[in-house]
Amino acid sequence: MPDPLRAAIAALLATAAVPGIAQTGGPPPTPAARLEAPQPALPATGFAQGISAAQIAELTGEAFYWGLNIAGQYELRYVYTQFEGHPAFRGVNRMQAFDNLMDASVRYATTVNASTLYSGGAFDVSHEPVVIEAPAVTDGRYWSVQAADQNVNWFFLAGSQFTGNDAQRYIIVGPHWRGTIPAAFRSTQIVRATSNTFNIAVRVAVTSRDAADMAGARKVVHGVAAAPLGQWLANGGTIPPLKDQPIIKTGYRNFARMAKIVDLGRSMTAVDFIQLLSLSINDASFTRRTDSVKETQTLARLQLLGLREGVLFDPSLLTAEQVAAAQAGFDAARIKAKAALERSLIDMNGWRLQSSLFHDDLDYVTKAGSDDVAWGTPVPYQSHSIAYVFRDSKQQLLDGNRAYTLTLDLANLPPVTEFWELPVYDSAGYFIPNPVSRYSVTSYMLAAGAYAVKDGKVTFYLQPDRPADTDKQRNWLPTARGDTFQLAARFYGPMAPLVDGSYPMPAIEAADTRATPGRH
Repeated sequence: MPDPLRAAIAALLATAAVPGIAQTGGPPPTPAARLEAPQPALPATGFAQGISAAQIAELTGEAFYWGLNIAGQYELRYVYTQFEGHPAFRGVNRMQAFDNLMDASVRYATTVNASTLYSGGAFDVSHEPVVIEAPAVTDGRYWSVQAADQNVNWFFLAGSQFTGNDAQRYIIVGPHWRGTIPAAFRSTQIVRATSNTFNIAVRVAVTSRDAADMAGARKVVHGVAAAPLGQWLANGGTIPPLKDQPIIKTGYRNFARMAKIVDLGRSMTAVDFIQLLSLSINDASFTRRTDSVKETQTLARLQLLGLREGVLFDPSLLTAEQVAAAQAGFDAARIKAKAALERSLIDMNGWRLQSSLFHDDLDYVTKAGSDDVAWGTPVPYQSHSIAYVFRDSKQQLLDGNRAYTLTLDLANLPPVTEFWELPVYDSAGYFIPNPVSRYSVTSYMLAAGAYAVKDGKVTFYLQPDRPADTDKQRNWLPTARGDTFQLAARFYGPMAPLVDGSYPMPAIEAADTRATPGRH
């Protein structure tokens, strides 16, 4: 091994002691050992003595507005780095690619797409940086790698629409990291994360979906790799193959129900939520925004719920009345946040465009509404914009018991530099199981001739039952009886009309006239 590499590895190991690892006077623990070490126990706490039910409800709502995405990040990191046996488990600081498109079995993240292969994972750069490498992409397909922290700061964007298709590499360092970066990295390849903990998401487009296309997409998604700097150095200045990267199960604090609330949109209770926030507040890798006056003031108020450093919230210390008050505040906040989101979105003929161009990071209520509908949003408009639709052209909620149509004019398709996708989700933001395993329609499949086109237009049929007509079957988007549904259109590489909301998106039309009691 070259002497500079030996020196760099030695420098990485020469770090201070970590709680949970006994120091014996020998060599200091490795970064991996630090992440594996169980975090020390903390005293338990409940709500403040004498707090009223009204205060509990109000403060739980405030916690929901401030911390919904933070709680989701903590739960998702648990799935990636601690929940052994779950399909998404991969260990920390390690990517894992999926060879197939997402489907209705995915319940650990809401509003995923069904048009790209995914890779990614949870990362913690508290103890050393992470290196990312991507191969040259020679077939011109869309690909991207993006990183976001618990506050939905998308601080890193690379890929075909951002940095081109040549081979590239980057190093991500923590916000307070100090050390030596290998001399080969240019300044534009050095990225400072906004938090020590973050997720990386890789997307690689699937176009025609034939065997050659899938093989090409899999080659790219497996080619984008990440690993801690120590592994990169030990492997001679390149990321080792995934099979040679250790699977590091982390020692982050957790609680038993985390294994049962992976689908947060449906399963998480108010008490679960407060526990997740308590854990995140006591996790140093969730870097605090100490420069935010609003966040500091919010956290000061939330101490009455036991949400503070040095103690862990324990729901067993609550009375039944306190649990009920917290749940009431949680439920009310969810309704208020969704209404705030709907008001903030830009109307595009009934579709509601979410564009980060107009996002206010200090509007916690609206931000919670965004994260409840689609965790990790708003996404940066430089990547893509999203248009939600919850209602038909008559302003009735989209009802899975009914039939609808959506017609696109081929002469005025959504203007994008990359591609668009129209996915359908249930009321909680998950794909709907259906007999044809179809969860969305895309511009790629339209170009490939997958859909029936008539008179320069393509009409999609959103309904629970398979149409009898064969052309309509080709254009069928299945829904589910007994639930409302929603669409979250993705516009990758949006042109200005899909950033400012001036594009006239076609409305969804009810194809029947049956009354829908309680759905107005």
